[in-house]
Amino acid sequence: MKLLSTLKQEIKEVGLVTLYFFLCFLVMLTLKKLLLADYHIEVHALSTAVVSALIVAKLVIILDKTPAGNRFDASHPLGIAALYKTLVYMLITFIVLFMEKLFHAYREVGIFGQSVIYVWEHKDRNIMLAKVIVIGLMFLGYHLYAGLDRCLGKGRLRRLVTESPNITGKED
Repeated sequence: MKLLSTLKQEIKEVGLVTLYFFLCFLVMLTLKKLLLADYHIEVHALSTAVVSALIVAKLVIILDKTPAGNRFDASHPLGIAALYKTLVYMLITFIVLFMEKLFHAYREVGIFGQSVIYVWEHKDRNIMLAKVIVIGLMFLGYHLYAGLDRCLGKGRLRRLVTESPNITGKED
């Protein structure tokens, strides 16, 4: 029974984080689709948003359990801890995006050193940096929300956001 309870809790945790990142990626990719429509460039927003959300959510949950992910949680103000995490996760995002471009460039060029130069000079580093900034804003929103939820008591912030307020002032 404990295994089922733990599994249920993990699915809920991963599901909520994935939902948050799915909505963020969906907004970002919908804007991209709208901007590129004038140039008749097709963008598949839904499938990209789903895959991106699943990957990022799982990475965030894993990183949050590492020393790099929770280094300042107990010893610094929430804003500093969220900013630190956001910068670390943005750096990791940049590395992952760069490695993805490098993989494709290496297949074209065949030499690692030339592939690195090729990626930086020819693979739209401005778009890559724009993605890092937008994803960084997603991370900042997530870390602030998660930090506030942790400070208020696990699940309390979500209840405050999703449930109707008790306007009578009486406790249930």
